[in-house]
Amino acid sequence: MITARRISQVLFLLLFLFFFLQARYPYETFIPSDLFLRSSPLVGLATMIAARAFIATAILSLIVLLLTIPLGRFFCGWVCPLGTVIDASDKLIKRKKAKLAELDNKKFRSWKFAILIAVLVGSIFSMQFVWFFDPIALLTRTMTTVIFPSFVFVVKGLFDFAFTLGFLEDQLYSAYNFAQNSVLPVSQPRFYQSLVIFLIFGGILALGLVSKRFWCRNLCPLGALLGIFSKYRIVKRYVSEECNQCAVCRRECRMNAIEDDYTINNTVECIECAECVAVCKPHAVSYKFGFNKGKNEIDLSRRRFLQASVAGVASIALVKTAAANRNNKGYAIRPPGAVPEDEFLDRCIRCQECVRICSTTGACLQPSMLQSGWEGIWSPVAVPRLGYCEFNCNLCGQVCPTGAIRNIDLERKKKLRMGLAYFDKTRCIPWQRQEDCLVCEEHCPTPDKAIKFDIHEARGPDGAMRMVKFPYVIKDLCIGCGICETKCPVIGHPGIYVTADNEERIIV
Repeated sequence: MITARRISQVLFLLLFLFFFLQARYPYETFIPSDLFLRSSPLVGLATMIAARAFIATAILSLIVLLLTIPLGRFFCGWVCPLGTVIDASDKLIKRKKAKLAELDNKKFRSWKFAILIAVLVGSIFSMQFVWFFDPIALLTRTMTTVIFPSFVFVVKGLFDFAFTLGFLEDQLYSAYNFAQNSVLPVSQPRFYQSLVIFLIFGGILALGLVSKRFWCRNLCPLGALLGIFSKYRIVKRYVSEECNQCAVCRRECRMNAIEDDYTINNTVECIECAECVAVCKPHAVSYKFGFNKGKNEIDLSRRRFLQASVAGVASIALVKTAAANRNNKGYAIRPPGAVPEDEFLDRCIRCQECVRICSTTGACLQPSMLQSGWEGIWSPVAVPRLGYCEFNCNLCGQVCPTGAIRNIDLERKKKLRMGLAYFDKTRCIPWQRQEDCLVCEEHCPTPDKAIKFDIHEARGPDGAMRMVKFPYVIKDLCIGCGICETKCPVIGHPGIYVTADNEERIIV
């Protein structure tokens, strides 16, 4: 059984990586790349509560939740890719020896239930916390902003070094072309907040210094939700009379689910990993179908429940009542197809799927900082100085797992306004130097150019009179794609910039 579980973990992790790599241009797949995000019951439940709507893409998560009732926390032990990564990390970590009571302190197990309560209370008050704690969203975000860019940097560096050696050039170019067409993006992806996201992920793995799967045992709210539904499962752990009470099973249990009486395990905590079966030398432990004596208590007291609820409401109140920076808010340019802002923040789980796939086209999307306040941190915003919204691309809506960005057809997307471009006449070359510059107009993708020229005579810096093409923006034609700002040759602050003014949102 333990061999089957390990094979399952590896296969699901490889499947997760495969789907992750599928989120690139051109996006040609029969199975959606956000399948794992759709399978998270925590994402589905919290997002539907916050949005006050049924989300069709969350059906798979409801199926997983229902299967948990008879099968227990199989998702945590057999499927979850973050759990697999943590298991691999724990194998590499050398823990200091400690007493069993110190190593397996059960008082921390209630934290994950408290976090779950805070997340659900936040959703009730239309404040999303699920994006920070859900393991699938967390791993997807880390892959997008940290692991994959680092992988690309290393691989391209090795290819560049190999090319300088001058050996096997034909084979190297063939390998590089294959990698470029299957894995590597056209340019090196770079993202805001990557260091912070790395430190959070690194901290989760470093918790393995305290105990095995510390995150899963004590902090993961998805595990708490699945544990609640696994109380009445039909797959149970049995201990025969051959048990000699050596305590090996309890010591090796990665979830600390075995009680002082080794014949009893907490069905809420057990993830069906079967580690206890593998380490039991008398072969006294086995898993069977049926109901047996067990413990199914949830480690959450009434006091802790109230504390978590109050903490959740207090956090919501602090965030919701904080004054937003009106200047920064104008630069919170959402992707085309985004729903109205309040609903967008309710639905967005900050998984960065849209950011990931955008990095393979125009590369305009980035995890936001405080453009839309604390409530919108890490939600996707367009940063036109770094990249632009590709005119012939609507992929961000195709990979969004919660409907925060709608999947709209390409022809409609081409006409949808993300924002509006403005000229900074103190920076724009024609306005500031009285010299022609056609870059923004040449790159404008709309059929009828949104940037026009007013041609008239002007005095140049040398005092001579000359005919100069002064650019201006037609408001009704500009879609705010940002390519003009991306390509502006002015060093530093551009001569043309895009704001969220005149944006269109999808109302359903």
